Amino acid sequence: MKKIGIVSIAAVMALLLTACGTGNVSPSSSHPSSKASATSSQAPAPVVSIPEKVSQGSVPDSFAGLKSYLGKNLSLQGDGKSMCSDIIGAGSGVRYIYGHNGKDNVTLELYEYNPANLNSTAQKVISEVKGKGHFSLLGQQVDATLSDSGKYLMIYKDTATDSSSKAYDAEVKKMFRKFKAD
Repeated sequence: MKKIGIVSIAAVMALLLTACGTGNVSPSSSHPSSKASATSSQAPAPVVSIPEKVSQGSVPDSFAGLKSYLGKNLSLQGDGKSMCSDIIGAGSGVRYIYGHNGKDNVTLELYEYNPANLNSTAQKVISEVKGKGHFSLLGQQVDATLSDSGKYLMIYKDTATDSSSKAYDAEVKKMFRKFKAD
């Protein structure tokens, strides 16, 4: 009977840990590109251009439009997982986990704000991101990017640290920031 209990607890723990994961969080030394990054620190960073498959003009200035624009241009699969957005004062949020130069190494979270009607939590988060590029949540520093329009916030994490991934990351953040900025 003890064995069944132990196996049951182990199975539940495994499921819980899997559900809370944020992509490939293995140390960068086990990533196939880590050897390249050690030697590429002297080489110039590669230039990455993400071809725009869908233009900004073809999608509405809405959360659905942002998800469609980034989803199609970054080849994201599905609708993403709905996130609890009220903890950061946002109206809605979604998370995607996908791979770029590795297996499920990118976590991308998108949140929508109504700049005309921000609660105190939203004001604090947006102010911190504007000033510092991050905000505090439950005692943790969370790096984030605010769109130029001020309507959207992105939390982006890539566990790959090679120069190609860093260039890709910068391009994704640029695409996000410029979404419907005019």
